[in-house]
Amino acid sequence: MEYLTTHDLVWINTSITGGVSPYNYVTLEAAMAGQYSYGESDDVPGQAAILLSKLIKTAPFGQGNRRTALIATLSFLKSNGYVSRISDSDSAALVLDVAEGKLTAAEAVARLSEPGESTAPSRLTLRKLITYECNDRREALALLAVGD
Repeated sequence: MEYLTTHDLVWINTSITGGVSPYNYVTLEAAMAGQYSYGESDDVPGQAAILLSKLIKTAPFGQGNRRTALIATLSFLKSNGYVSRISDSDSAALVLDVAEGKLTAAEAVARLSEPGESTAPSRLTLRKLITYECNDRREALALLAVGD
């Protein structure tokens, strides 16, 4: 199982927003810990849903929380054998629906991803995978930037 660190989440947010945004370390650490599961840690969609939910609901960053949540969730999923085949507009809509309470994070992750082969180049480091996701989801990031 591959996990994102707190530093990875800060790096994602900085990459997305173009600068260092202030953040609440306690809520950021709690969001990061959402990826982990006690005992057997093999529920990738469930753990991704907790990560997505915590990043959106606790909003640890001064800006870019929804965009960070999308890229972090997609990166966690992809690094653990899941792929997303939905459009940028649909993925942005899922994140907004979670933020507005119209959809649970678990429902969003179920629609966002499925087990499968990645279209990303093989053997990417986590940072390169995150960069790939940011580049691949430019439209979704632009859609989520309004009010984020």
